[in-house]
Amino acid sequence: MAPSRPTVDLLAEEEFAGYGACSSGYDSFLTRDGANWLVARTGDTIAVARVAAGTGRVLDEVRRWPHPRPDGGRAYASPLPDGGLAVVGDGLVTVYEADARVRWTHEFTPWTAGTGASPACVADPAGRRLLVTTPGDLPARPYPGDLCVALDLADGRPVGRAQLPSASAGYAFKQSLTHPAQLLLDAAQGDTFFTLAIGAADGGLSADRTGLPTELAAGVGLGGAFLHLDVGGEWLSRYEAGQPEVRVDAEDVLPEDFRFVGYRTGFLDEGRVLAAAAEEEDSDENSHLLLDGRTLAPVAELDYPGTVAYDPLALGDGTWLTVEDDTLRRWRLA
Repeated sequence: MAPSRPTVDLLAEEEFAGYGACSSGYDSFLTRDGANWLVARTGDTIAVARVAAGTGRVLDEVRRWPHPRPDGGRAYASPLPDGGLAVVGDGLVTVYEADARVRWTHEFTPWTAGTGASPACVADPAGRRLLVTTPGDLPARPYPGDLCVALDLADGRPVGRAQLPSASAGYAFKQSLTHPAQLLLDAAQGDTFFTLAIGAADGGLSADRTGLPTELAAGVGLGGAFLHLDVGGEWLSRYEAGQPEVRVDAEDVLPEDFRFVGYRTGFLDEGRVLAAAAEEEDSDENSHLLLDGRTLAPVAELDYPGTVAYDPLALGDGTWLTVEDDTLRRWRLA
């Protein structure tokens, strides 16, 4: 563990109703169209908040849409570049206008209950198509795998598809904060995990494996660089297409029996990474570490005076959030 312990400044504090109960969801912290977003649910309403660009606040705005199927189980929400919202879950895709009117819906055969599978969605970088993960062709045997399908954002027409190597997985789309054309798709499938680079330019659609089958993309990516975290917390790596992968092993940089935890690890800015470490994955007493953004070598351990802080959400602008129930706090180095 790095010996330096710099203090931090609290920049802002706000409440976001319902966020604490949703903060572990795949869509609870999103990067979309050059901004960071938080998603919460209260009753039959989906609340989406954009993290403020100015560091003196936590949130710029909160918008609310009706849940398309309040009793239909888990759903994944993603804000759209035109101010609307896409929601996918339980065999139904719903795209809302900014004023909460339904633009269109698209139904698909859902996964069998109990598989642990869950869909995800994101607008393509051009803002013309909605990319959605769905089950693959049924009843084909052997099952070829799930699909990433492209739906026209104007009317919901299917306009493309790509075969995925995963089957009945839990999905999450990751988009670079500064280069929205960089899209990754995490697929958690039992004991196997895929991170797929999604190509969605010029009307095409492709999905190619990146990293190892035991790690997922984590947190905020900057430029073409993303962080991959081993699901057991044994290592953290820096992935950038066309560049050598950089990896740091927990046993080499953390105290004995510590590991990297959570999937909020991300780029604090171009030169630094913010990561959490603990002895147990579900620990409430995580240590927050600053790592070099290129080498991933530990630089410092953060000190929070007079407050409790759990997993940090790095925002890519030199600040980060911590969450305690529904209370959001924004921080920077003193």
